[in-house]
Amino acid sequence: MAKVHYFQRYSSYENTVTNNTLQLLARIYAYAPQKAADLINQLVDADAPIEIGLEIQQQQRGEGSVPDGTIIQRSFKIVIETKVGAPVNVRQLVDHAGGFSDQEHKILLLLTRQPLGDAEERGIRRELAHAQAARGVIFSIVTFEDVIGALSGLFQPYEYEMNELVGDYVEYCWDAGLVDRSRFLLRIVPCGNSLEINVRHGIYFHPNDRGYSAHQYTGVYKDKRVQALWANESVFDVTLVDGKLDKQLVSGERTDEYDERLRAIIADAKTECGYEIATGHRFFCGTPHPTGFMKSSWGGIMGQRYVDVQEVVGDFQGAADLAAKLAGKTWE
Repeated sequence: MAKVHYFQRYSSYENTVTNNTLQLLARIYAYAPQKAADLINQLVDADAPIEIGLEIQQQQRGEGSVPDGTIIQRSFKIVIETKVGAPVNVRQLVDHAGGFSDQEHKILLLLTRQPLGDAEERGIRRELAHAQAARGVIFSIVTFEDVIGALSGLFQPYEYEMNELVGDYVEYCWDAGLVDRSRFLLRIVPCGNSLEINVRHGIYFHPNDRGYSAHQYTGVYKDKRVQALWANESVFDVTLVDGKLDKQLVSGERTDEYDERLRAIIADAKTECGYEIATGHRFFCGTPHPTGFMKSSWGGIMGQRYVDVQEVVGDFQGAADLAAKLAGKTWE
């Protein structure tokens, strides 16, 4: 029997994404306002905890009297602007900030797939800080992964329906590609007779017109196991002609740290493997760490594979820790 989903699928357009997130917040608030407050406080950058919902007080002194009881409904408004693919429009955010009135809590959330760059975030916050309409507005930039992290542990195991709701929202984020997992992806590449020089220099190479998905780690493979891996600290397109090394940064750190290793692996590829890679190749550079991540299924691999290593080892701290934790683990 097909699973019934709480949240609409089949579209990653921003209105659908926003609607699903609003539905999540509304369902949590309807279930328990304090849970909604807990979630909001994890997502926003407020100077003091935000309280929402009813507050019931008994014999709380007021202006010149002590009533037997008081029920207070705090006012709040949350405005969400979702950016899945389009660039952030700062003017639009300022206009949103002007849409608040006399609410006690005014919260403006910018919901994105990936964290913004430091310079872009500083620019947005500077514009909002100078806008009269944004005075008193709490502004936060939140990724879908931030939302998922804040949802973790929000409900007790026995709160089955709410945990199902949360689980379906997390699954929706995955299905819609709203969570960037590239920093957890290990790209496993078959190396054959180049394995020794790949590990020696901490560099993997392939033709620069070969396609691949974004990934944080490179794992060099031979004899049914990943034998070493490294974080892709710098990725260059390289040309070495008449002793002149020309490199174009593709991603990572712009540095000359790898220049000698690039020259050496180009020379070793020719003398030890018979490969001419001085032109037309891309080089993935890092610090290699030995491991033994073994392929358990029959046969080798004909091409690259991708593994979400967080699903295999859980949390880890950097490439060295990842290599140690993958040693002895298996994949198919």
